[in-house]
Amino acid sequence: MTVPAGAPLARFELLKPAPREVSELLEQVLQNVASADPIDREDDERMLRRLRADTLDVLATEGYFSPELAVGIDDSGRSRYLLLLNLGARTQVTEVTIEFTGELAEKKERADEFRAGWELPPGEPFRQERWSAAKTRLLNRIRSRDFAAARIADSVALIKAEDATARLRVEIDSGRAFTLGPIEVRGLSRFDRDLVDRFSNLAEGEPYDADRLLEFQRRLQRSPFFGTVIVDVDPERAEGSVLPVLVEVREARTQRLSFSLGYSTDVGVRGEVAYRHADLLGHALSLASGISLDRTRQSAYADIFLPPRPGGAQDAVGALLEFTDNEGTTTDRWALGAQRTFRRESGRTSYDNQLALSFQHERRSVLGAPEQDVVNDTLAATYAWTRRDVDSLTNPTRGTLLTLSGTAGIGRSSVSNFLETGFGRAYGRLNYYLPLSPRDQIILRTEVGYVAVDDPRVVPNEFLFRTGGVGSVRGYAFQSLGAIEGESVTGSTSLLVVSAEYVRWLTEHWGAAAFIDAGNAGNDWPPTPLARGYGLGVRYRTLAGPLAVDVAYAERTNGVRLALSVAIAF
Repeated sequence: MTVPAGAPLARFELLKPAPREVSELLEQVLQNVASADPIDREDDERMLRRLRADTLDVLATEGYFSPELAVGIDDSGRSRYLLLLNLGARTQVTEVTIEFTGELAEKKERADEFRAGWELPPGEPFRQERWSAAKTRLLNRIRSRDFAAARIADSVALIKAEDATARLRVEIDSGRAFTLGPIEVRGLSRFDRDLVDRFSNLAEGEPYDADRLLEFQRRLQRSPFFGTVIVDVDPERAEGSVLPVLVEVREARTQRLSFSLGYSTDVGVRGEVAYRHADLLGHALSLASGISLDRTRQSAYADIFLPPRPGGAQDAVGALLEFTDNEGTTTDRWALGAQRTFRRESGRTSYDNQLALSFQHERRSVLGAPEQDVVNDTLAATYAWTRRDVDSLTNPTRGTLLTLSGTAGIGRSSVSNFLETGFGRAYGRLNYYLPLSPRDQIILRTEVGYVAVDDPRVVPNEFLFRTGGVGSVRGYAFQSLGAIEGESVTGSTSLLVVSAEYVRWLTEHWGAAAFIDAGNAGNDWPPTPLARGYGLGVRYRTLAGPLAVDVAYAERTNGVRLALSVAIAF
């Protein structure tokens, strides 16, 4: 038979509609047939047998074990071979039996939890892929805590093709419950073993928990001392029920000089030169320093991080020199400070606690104000707490990000005849990510802040509030919303921002967004009226976070602004 040029080698006709995934698999079968060896393609009988066998194999993986199938030569001329198919009934899971041996069999409550979490329950269609995945996930859950050597002792799917039913049985041998033993470290050359121990959150004798090992690995990986880190256990090296912990590290380069250049619609072109030293003075002290320049801010900084304390707390001291000029308010200041940071992780949730003490000298000028220069010397203590519970730190689609902070300050100011002055500050920010579907999500954001003080001029600009721009109220210039003094926008004692955004992901990387922002800063609470901005935008997922390009209309100014940013929340 002669097949027209460009015609497919084979095609299928479904007597009844089939699920999309089944049609896609059948198309793949035909493609495989079309790619057969030319010698095989000359043997019709061989090709028909192959077409039939491959089709039956594929359908069985999707739960169709008794299809009506006919293969033959196509007389229509549209292809060489024709597959006529009636899928029949899809096999349903009717019974699941999960049995445990080993020490887990004695822990009825935990065993029942594992059974309750089984991912292919009765009533669901049987698919080979889901069957394999359900077994793998069950085993991984068991192995993640206590039972590191658990294995699948037996598994069987009893299929009755005539009834389209499947009875599933899985037997898990948990083995013994393990506790952690000593930590063995490999790969150190410049640093002492004590440095690794300082990052450890583990104790000998505690129950094995894979999440705890992963947290230990992340602590080491986040430090400037190590380039790559692997923390693992090997059940075959266990002594009885005691598992030694194996830590493999590769030390990072001691010194690093980096340059960065970027652009934002808020601050224009931004450049930075940074120098890092991971073993300052040969005592595992880490130096982070740099110079940063943009349209509104120029700064130089140097921070020295001490080795972590047992338990994970990190201490640091630093210095900052900074000049800012924005919306008629200019400040120059220098600051010295010390801080202690502690991070705790539980699954995907992390908690950061930070206590900071700083002293700063600031000279602030406000264009058009009666006092052209205000000088403040301030000692301030700040406590900040951050909770991250999202499915991805760079491209979140579900969860919350919450930051709360409080500051108490005391000092002296030129506007109070250098008498001692004090203030208190509270601030909170919440980002909420709500998925509506695999492609649709809602992002809600709010910021609230308040400074308790009689005269805002005695408070350093760092602790006051302004808003507007990318990440706050789009459609308005960067930090253009705040109290008006003279011809300038100055820092204010109160802040309120709310935002709602809808994102539709059109492809894996590209999406479209619509949003409304409202907010203001002022010296009264609440800082009303709120300035509103509306707009549309484009999103592109990158490794650093979604690149956002927004066009926003500012209701108060009746203007339109372009907003460009990498939309990382914090």
